Amino acid sequence: MKSENDIEMPKNFEFKQRETELYKKWEESGCFNPDNLTGEPYSNMMPPPNVTGVLHLGHALENTIMDVNIRYQRMIGKKALLLPGTDHAAIATQAKVEKLLIAQGIKNPREELGREELLERIKEFAEGSKETILTQIRKMGTSCDWSRLAYTFDEQRNKTVNEVFVKMYNDGLIYRGYRAVNWSIKGQSTCSDDELEYIERPAKIYTFKYSKDFPIAIATTRPETKLGDTAVAVNPNDERYQEYIGQVFTVDVGAANPLEVKIIASLDVDMEFGTGALGVTPAHSTVDYDMYLKQKANGDAIGIIPVIGIDGRMTAEAGASYVGLTTDEARQKFVEWLRANDLMIAEEDIVQNVSVSDRFKDVVEVIPLTQWFVDANKKIAGRDKSLKDLMREAMTIGHSGDKAQKISITPERFENSYLRWIDNLRDWCISRQIWWGHRIPVWYRVNSDLAETLNSNSNLSASSVVGRAASHVCSVDNPGLKDNTEDRWIQETDTLDTWFSSGMWSFSTLDKGDDLQTFHPTSWMQMGYEILFFWMARMILMTTYFKNQIPFREVYIHGMLRDEKGNKFSKSSGNNIDPLDVIEKYGCDALRLSLMLGVTPGGDQKFYDEKVEGAKNFVNKLWNVAKYALANFQFSSPAADNFQLRRNELTNADLWILEKMRVLIVDVTEDLNVYRFSQAAEKLREFTWNDLADWYLEVSKFEKNEAKGVVLNMILKDVLKLWHPFIPFVSEEIWSQLKNEKMLIVSAWPKATDYQVDGGSTEKKGGFELTKEIVSAIRNARAENKVEPARKVKAVILAGVKKELIESQAVLIKSLRTGIDELIITEQGNEPSGAIFVSVDDIKIYLLGAVDAEKERARLTKEITDKEKLVAGLESRLSNEEFAAKAPAVLVEKERVRLAELKEEVRSLKERVL
Repeated sequence: MKSENDIEMPKNFEFKQRETELYKKWEESGCFNPDNLTGEPYSNMMPPPNVTGVLHLGHALENTIMDVNIRYQRMIGKKALLLPGTDHAAIATQAKVEKLLIAQGIKNPREELGREELLERIKEFAEGSKETILTQIRKMGTSCDWSRLAYTFDEQRNKTVNEVFVKMYNDGLIYRGYRAVNWSIKGQSTCSDDELEYIERPAKIYTFKYSKDFPIAIATTRPETKLGDTAVAVNPNDERYQEYIGQVFTVDVGAANPLEVKIIASLDVDMEFGTGALGVTPAHSTVDYDMYLKQKANGDAIGIIPVIGIDGRMTAEAGASYVGLTTDEARQKFVEWLRANDLMIAEEDIVQNVSVSDRFKDVVEVIPLTQWFVDANKKIAGRDKSLKDLMREAMTIGHSGDKAQKISITPERFENSYLRWIDNLRDWCISRQIWWGHRIPVWYRVNSDLAETLNSNSNLSASSVVGRAASHVCSVDNPGLKDNTEDRWIQETDTLDTWFSSGMWSFSTLDKGDDLQTFHPTSWMQMGYEILFFWMARMILMTTYFKNQIPFREVYIHGMLRDEKGNKFSKSSGNNIDPLDVIEKYGCDALRLSLMLGVTPGGDQKFYDEKVEGAKNFVNKLWNVAKYALANFQFSSPAADNFQLRRNELTNADLWILEKMRVLIVDVTEDLNVYRFSQAAEKLREFTWNDLADWYLEVSKFEKNEAKGVVLNMILKDVLKLWHPFIPFVSEEIWSQLKNEKMLIVSAWPKATDYQVDGGSTEKKGGFELTKEIVSAIRNARAENKVEPARKVKAVILAGVKKELIESQAVLIKSLRTGIDELIITEQGNEPSGAIFVSVDDIKIYLLGAVDAEKERARLTKEITDKEKLVAGLESRLSNEEFAAKAPAVLVEKERVRLAELKEEVRSLKERVL
């Protein structure tokens, strides 16, 4: 079958060398760039990894998911763009660098280095980390368009951030106000609700009264904040407290001034929890602050008294006895005062959830501060909708009611999570008191003396300017540039929340030519569920507002990658794994395949070495399949791609594998269209390893016909295409061995219709399946009876109406590792004694010359028991009136036929045992 131009593949796929060379070849070819492609535009913006170090296994999962999808879209003819980028990750990066500097002996980097020097150190770290990350992305085989590489802190993104801020400010959606915010003492910066983590720790709940004549007892875990209480909230339906609602009581608890405590009504108060009454501290609880706003809106205001400062210590408002104390010290002191004054009613040990900063890991305080906020509820001028409205309609009716502008999420359950988050969305605090990040584009006009003072001390905050500034302007650029007075304008020193700039990622990255018009809204976005509200929600907010479009049409939410015990990967726990180490040991294809086998929308999965080892074994298997095919069959004939010309030569096995391939293409295509990545990979693995390698290639050793090369030529090429999105390197390398003109990465996706054989009978197409069952039954019978592999046996098959079909497969039945040296096939006949018996449907098979009577009796008894269980199950099902009434008549009849066949098999088996 071979020609003089035989293709000889290397013994193994040398992934360490070839992966780098293949990626370079792809990149240099320009196939990553959609400008070199045709078809319907398809775009996916890479979730930009933080420049805080190196990528981890979670990033490897994300990159693999993205790349599988984009390679598939490219192969089905789309003008596919995967745009790469990185995120400056403001607070995370500054926190990382400050930690490194402290370890180097710089105790307070901000004070000791100053703004400009610290920013230079952070920038140097970020650039180094960025280069490492981009190298890792390449090593993972991610086929992104590097000509469009973006960075959330580069010049273009900074320009877009300022433009959006100015527009929102001018529309009245951004304001500077005094509100209760989350404050990191260690980081000396605000943080949003989404930037909090929750930890459990032991605590006490204290029940007490403010004074002996105060009519209501309250319970709290933070007595020190009660020095700033301005109200007690009760449920209006609570009969115990109705008479007090609206009354104001003056109490002296040792604070700077006596407290004016008003009894207010709130349906949010649980009457069954504690005393059914809550002390309200608007300054130090976001929940209490919301009560403060409601009271204020109703014209029934309560006070707000900050008793904890930004340094985490008690303020003068807390009273002379407490000022300067830590919160723990103040708590102990106040508790002792309550005990001493017989005001303490009860103390109970509990386990408490407390919020900590996800970056600085310190317990977060709620403190009222003047900050910059995005108003989520204000109606936008000219649109009569709030940002909340825009965010909600994008997921429900479609942006502006346009169904084509509706976002869909896979899996759907996250849509409800998103909508619940929208319902509870507070105004978004966007200012951060750190230096690394986009500075807020607000400028304060000052006199020359103050300008000189501020310019000489970069550590001073803009808040020290506001009270002395003649005016302020929100502007993309320094307003003094127009009249050469820029030295009189001081820019706000606060920077923007990272997610403010990241929220513009879908459109801020499309700044090349007509990219925005071509690729936006983007087609697809994938992310982990842990940043659903961090990022997805804010992209919807920014894009629907600024571009009057949705940012993406579809969102795929994946779960978290965990270790083999189900724990989250982290450096602190010592279980972190560098994906490059895995690639170095097993190859990128093995890592990618191990990650995709088991990935489900929204579901976590476990990662372990054995899984990667198994994936590597499969990569080797695919290589050996191709190597065998190329070594034994002619692959250079132009006519080989059209097996229809040879359909009369096709055997049952040929027709069987062609039909298997047709179904495989249909199934894998459907799976990838709806992002069932794991199912697609599983079906491909089953076909390649089982159907193609273990069966068809084995058959090809014994069925010698020219059509085999034709069939294998076509199947091998298309199998490589189906595998390419998952394991791009080995598939491309094998493809190159076939001397194809185009690289595999830009080859067309297979068509199932190409495998529709004209003239192939249904019986012939299914004939090899019967052969498989007979061969498997013989193999199993030998194994169960412990017949030595080398022992040859005689087989008698009573084939009934299938005699002719089975005779046509006699060579294969004898050859496919059954150990048969003599085969007799008859329609009917006497059952030989002393034989191992096995049946396939109504076909009876007897193996002579290897029987152990006792073992055979035990095996037959077990088979009878198993089949009797099947009989009982079918009888139960058929006697079920509901099944008989609701099931299709065809199914009911099929089950009755199967029951009759099973009963006959049981009868025959019992006769053999007797």
